[in-house]
Amino acid sequence: MKLLIDIGNTTTSVGLWQNSKLSMVNNSDNNKLFLALKKYLKKEMDEILLTSVISAKENKLIIDRLKKIYKCRVRQIKSSFTLLGMTNGYVQPKKLGDDRWVTIVASSLLYKQPLMIIDCGTAISIDMVNAKGTHLGGYILGGFDGYSKSFKNAYHLKHIKIKEDAASQKKYFPKKTEDGITEGYLLMVISAIENIYNQIKKNQKILPKLLISGGYGKIISKKLSVKNKYEPDLVLRSIGLISNHL
Repeated sequence: MKLLIDIGNTTTSVGLWQNSKLSMVNNSDNNKLFLALKKYLKKEMDEILLTSVISAKENKLIIDRLKKIYKCRVRQIKSSFTLLGMTNGYVQPKKLGDDRWVTIVASSLLYKQPLMIIDCGTAISIDMVNAKGTHLGGYILGGFDGYSKSFKNAYHLKHIKIKEDAASQKKYFPKKTEDGITEGYLLMVISAIENIYNQIKKNQKILPKLLISGGYGKIISKKLSVKNKYEPDLVLRSIGLISNHL
């Protein structure tokens, strides 16, 4: 049994990997990681694998503590030039987020076809991968939390959230400021994704498979007119799939 951990900018996801299946997924704030890990203390771990976008100093403290608690090997999967035959498209491969890198590698291994991988988290990343597993590059858009805060002073609005019913196709224009902000954000993100998809379709004559993940991924997935697959635990599942080959 393996413990999988993905440390993001604001939240951490944890899950168990056994017999190539993911279970007991838990999401928490970064500062509550070890509180969240209490539910896994009775499990005997063969290995712990993690990805992280926080500082090297913070990662070392976490890894050292994990080793003391679980008495097993802890491996951090970092972004690299190549992994399992897949190639990183960044000029400086280490600058690509570890979470993005593992989804690129694992998804390429799994699907063996052109991909667009969209992660809707603190920021929105859109990565393109060809059929050979070569990362072609990617875009980064602002996440909804940062976007909504930009309106706080102008409209005195606080705690604006995208609601599930925002995913339904509406035939009318927003008539409330809150709706205008949330619907405007969805329109912006969806337009960007579909524009990139259509450019790939036109210029490269291919139809990439769209994979959507992240906190707002479900809503974005429903709004897209392009066929896509929503995978809420894509990063953790990717870490697990990679661990099968390491």
